[in-house]
Amino acid sequence: MRKQNLLITLQPSSGVDTARWLMGHYEIPYEERPHAPIFHVLALKWWKQGPEDYALLVEPDGKKTFGRVPIAERFDGAAAADKKLIPDQATEKELYDDVMAVVNYSGTVTGSAVVNWSYFNLLKSKWVVWPSIVTNVPWYEKLFCFLAFRVIRVLMYKGLGLNQEVSDKALKTIYQSFDRIDERLSDGREYLCGDRLTLADISVAALFGPSILVQGYGGHLPNQVKCPEYMQKVYKELRERPTGLFIQRMYDQHRVPKQL
Repeated sequence: MRKQNLLITLQPSSGVDTARWLMGHYEIPYEERPHAPIFHVLALKWWKQGPEDYALLVEPDGKKTFGRVPIAERFDGAAAADKKLIPDQATEKELYDDVMAVVNYSGTVTGSAVVNWSYFNLLKSKWVVWPSIVTNVPWYEKLFCFLAFRVIRVLMYKGLGLNQEVSDKALKTIYQSFDRIDERLSDGREYLCGDRLTLADISVAALFGPSILVQGYGGHLPNQVKCPEYMQKVYKELRERPTGLFIQRMYDQHRVPKQL
C-alpha cells in the first residue's frame, strides 16, 4: 500500500492552492503531482474522476476526495479546536451560514471570474504563463506544451468559453467582488467572519489571490513585469485596496511556510 497522500493538481489553479493551504493548515503530509493544462484531465481520468475533480486527494487506502470544501470537511471534524475552520452548524449556525456564504460566493462567482480574466489575457503570451503551467510537471508534458502551446491555448479558450466579452465581464465581476469584501472589512475586523480564521478567509485569499499576484501563492503566478501593461495596472490597483491588503496578510500570517 502506498504510504503517502497524493494531491493531483492543475498547478496554477486557485482551487488547488486552496487545497494546498488546507493540507498545510491541518498538518496533513502529502506529495503533489502537478500536471500541465489538458494533461491534468488525463491524469484525473486515470484516477476515474471527471475533468473538474481537482484538486484530487488520494489517500494511501485509496479514499478519494476532490475540491476545496470537501477537503476541508474531510479533516476539520478531527482537527484540534484551534485548527478548525468550519464553525459547528448546530452550535454556531449563524457563523456557519456566514462562513459558507462567503466560501460559496468566492468559489462560484469570484473564483470563476478570476480564472476567466486571467487565462484569457495571460494565455496570449506563451512566456508569461510558462512557469505557471510547466514547473514540476513531467518532462513529456513540458515538451508538448513547448511544441503545441497554441493548441493548448485554443483548447483552453474553447473549454472555458473564453473571449474578449467574457474577459471584460469577468473583470467587472472581480471589481464587484472586491467592493463586497471591502465593505465587509470597513469596520476594521481582522477576519471576514467572526473573530478567528475560518474557511472564508482562506477561500477569499486563495481564490482572489491571482488577481493581485499575491506573494506566497503555491502555483507559480506570472512575473508581473512580464504581464501586459493593462493587467499590471489592475494588479496594482487591486493590491492596494482593503481586500488586496487582506489577501496578502492572510498569506503572510496564515499560510504554512513549508507548503510554499
